[in-house]
Amino acid sequence: MRTPPSPDSGSAPDPAQVLGARVRELRRGRGLTLKQVGEVSRLSHAFLSQFERGLAAASVSTLQRIAVALDTTVSALLAGPAEQGVGLLRADEGMVMPGAEIPTGSTARALSRAGFPVQPIEYTGGPAEFGEYFEHVGQEMLYVVTGRIELDFADGRREQLGEADVATYPGSRPHRWRRLGDEPVRVLLINAGE
Repeated sequence: MRTPPSPDSGSAPDPAQVLGARVRELRRGRGLTLKQVGEVSRLSHAFLSQFERGLAAASVSTLQRIAVALDTTVSALLAGPAEQGVGLLRADEGMVMPGAEIPTGSTARALSRAGFPVQPIEYTGGPAEFGEYFEHVGQEMLYVVTGRIELDFADGRREQLGEADVATYPGSRPHRWRRLGDEPVRVLLINAGE
């Protein structure tokens, strides 16, 4: 899914370029070089350069490593530009997270603009198997809109959640989730306190 065109542009911006520019803006704003971000994220500065220019895609785990190196969250990286006043995001809008780690038929879509105090991401589909654990700054709230999931923490705690169930936890607590069964899953993850 592509980000819709702005009213006067006539063409849709490339999501990879938008995301890369956002990372470059955050990196420069923090006074960091590509090499410094590469050392912390364990990614080559050549890859990071290509990513910032929209020439390379990043998986979910790669975005997580970049976010940690920039002391932010994946949600904040995906948030669109801040707007004055009331912000609206239509059903076909929002930065869609790229990457091979999102299963076919699944999407992860940022639901807020940069500068908004919380960064929600809407997941549809979802992984059938656990991936890597995630850790990030802030607090996280997970709300199951439809379907059933299993939430797993690195300390061994596992919880099964169904429709309308909510879990809250510190982002610094290693966590991951997967869908249970074949029924459609829709999950809202909200990160606050960057």
